[in-house]
Parts: sequence; structure tokens; C-alpha cells
Amino acid sequence: MERIVGVDENGLGPRLGPLVATAATIEVARYDAEKLREVGDTLGIGDSKRHSAFGKMKHAEGLALALATPKGGKPPTDADDLLAALSLDGILALRSPCPDPITARPCWETRLPLPAFGGDVETGRALLAELKGAGVKLRRVRTTLACAGVLNAWLASGRTKLTLDLHLFERLILDARGATRGPVHAICGMVGGLRRYAPHLGGLGAVSIVEEVKGASRYEVPKLGRVDFEVKSDDRHLPVGLASMVGKYVREVAMARLVGWYRAQDDSLPAASGYHDPVTRSFVEGTAALRKKLPVADACFERRG
Repeated sequence: MERIVGVDENGLGPRLGPLVATAATIEVARYDAEKLREVGDTLGIGDSKRHSAFGKMKHAEGLALALATPKGGKPPTDADDLLAALSLDGILALRSPCPDPITARPCWETRLPLPAFGGDVETGRALLAELKGAGVKLRRVRTTLACAGVLNAWLASGRTKLTLDLHLFERLILDARGATRGPVHAICGMVGGLRRYAPHLGGLGAVSIVEEVKGASRYEVPKLGRVDFEVKSDDRHLPVGLASMVGKYVREVAMARLVGWYRAQDDSLPAASGYHDPVTRSFVEGTAALRKKLPVADACFERRG
């Protein structure tokens, strides 16, 4: 059996909200990327920009809730339940970077009941059953987040958001390897146009270059397995697409919580996506007075790079 780990990020470039990295581990008798891509297309599993764009989260929500439901258990009923089920870090660890209780309120005070976007966990379960019928055993899905405060602190130390993204990827790959008895083949989305990843993967151990060509960079790591970075991997590889959709959903839940808290204080504020667009600009400007009055630490609200 082959164990394939799809890894992707969501939210590398936005103005607000967390950077999210997610890994989905599948087990198959033989990995046939094209065949599984066709399965994914049939089920609506793939590139999150196609299958779960902002404002179109219903499909991804049902899938993510099914993945976050323990065997024989109940699906998550709120945002904290979701993070407790999927995140590498517990809720307390995720909250620990908050500098003070007031700054923490917009990100954590709102309960945010789930489903939040009209998704149906039974629909998600049906999708997982279809995958199983196609010979795909889903072994593990985990996500990790870097909030605006963590990202800004990383940048202030002289590092880049690309290296933070790769650090999150490393954590997820090591977690996936630790959860199985054999080597894994990790397939990752390319990060910011980088081609040479070996200098940034020290956390994985000794990395040997297999190839670094346009569109693909491949490496071997002793005792871990293979680590590849490919252009458009979320569209070409089912497990990467699956990770992309779950990560997109986790980010949208975080943004819904953040935006919802501010709109509860001022219902004239728009429902912002957090990306670089006029609605988000209006949201940032409209919350300025409230953030100053509370006060909410600026470094925990808007990204600085």
C-alpha cells in the first residue's frame, strides 16, 4: 500500500485572517494521480479556488465536517470543536499567542455554530464513502494555523511568510509520518514560486535533491520518504485538493468568527473576505475606531507583509 500525503496552504496573501496549512493522508494500493484526479472531479474534490471559493463553502463544509467527525461520534457543533478535531495544536496552544484578553476577543469570543455555510455532514459522509469505494482509504487530516499576530512576529524576526508556510508544511509532514508505520510520499503545493526547497526543510532532517526543474521539485528524506512540490498540485492530485478544500474551510470559519464579532458591535460593517479588495478595505477602515477604543493590538489584526 502507498501512503500519499497531500499538503497545501490557504491564505498566504490576504490582508486579514490566518495562514492555514493542511495535510490529508490517503492510502491506496497504487497511486494513479490521473485516475484519482478524475474521481475527485466527479465528486467535486480538488482545487479550493474552483470547489470552495469565498461565498461558496457549502460543499467544502459538508466534507470538512465529515472528516472532523470521530468514528461513532458526533460532528463538530462550533468552531472550537472543529479546531479541536483537526488542528495539530490544542485550543489553548492556538490562543496562547494572544497578548491580552481584549485582543483575543474578536478571534475567540464568538462561538460560531456549525454548519455556518449551509453544509450537510451527511453529504460529506457520502463523499467519503464514494472515495472508499474508489479504493481510497482516508487515514488522517490535520491542519495548522498561523494567525496575524504569529505571522507578524515571524516577519519581525527577519524571516519571510514563505518560510513560515514551509515550517507549517514540515510540521504536517512529520505528523503524517509519525501517524503511520512506513514511509510516506508527500505532495505539496509550490510555495510562492520557489524552486529550491532543500535549504528550508531542515526540520525534516537530511534532504537529498532528486530534481529541481520548472514546475516540480522533488526530494528524498531518510526514514520519512519522498517530498515533492508541484505547480497546480491541488488540481492534479486528489489528496492535495482535499487538503486545499479543508484548509479553505478552516480559514473561512476563522474569518467568519472574526468578521462576525466586529459586525455584532457595528452592523453597518460589511462581510469582508479578508483579501485585498474594496470590501475588506472598508471593513478595516470601519473597525479602526473600535479597535483603538478597546484596544485591540494592531499586530494581531492586520498583516504587515
